[in-house]
Amino acid sequence: MKKVICLVMALMSVCSMAFAGELSISETVKKIPALKQGIGYSLKNSNIEYLTTLEILNIKGVTLEAGYTSQDKVIGVISYPILKLKDLGVTVPILDLIEFNAGAFYGFGRINIKELDTAEDTYGLSLTLLKIKF
Repeated sequence: MKKVICLVMALMSVCSMAFAGELSISETVKKIPALKQGIGYSLKNSNIEYLTTLEILNIKGVTLEAGYTSQDKVIGVISYPILKLKDLGVTVPILDLIEFNAGAFYGFGRINIKELDTAEDTYGLSLTLLKIKF
């Protein structure tokens, strides 16, 4: 029993020595990835779908994004910027968020899990229209 008490006391003394740095809300908010809104044309179903994605990785302009569609499917998108109104000198508060990124997406979802238990996939072309950075 003495060993357990000594072990607990030792762990509590180590844990109490942890120091927290200053918390800067503006720095934390800058680390949140950009939320992108756009449309996608499914080549498999010939449907137009609404896409919502988060930017995960950006290498030399090519962006990897993950999100979902209006058809309740999880998707991955690879896109490349075509036009940014902010780069053209637009300073209007809403219009400077508009960004055109062309890309391709692949997604999958479930259909009637209780009865059929089959997965449905989708793929197609995407166009990101709006990039919101908090």
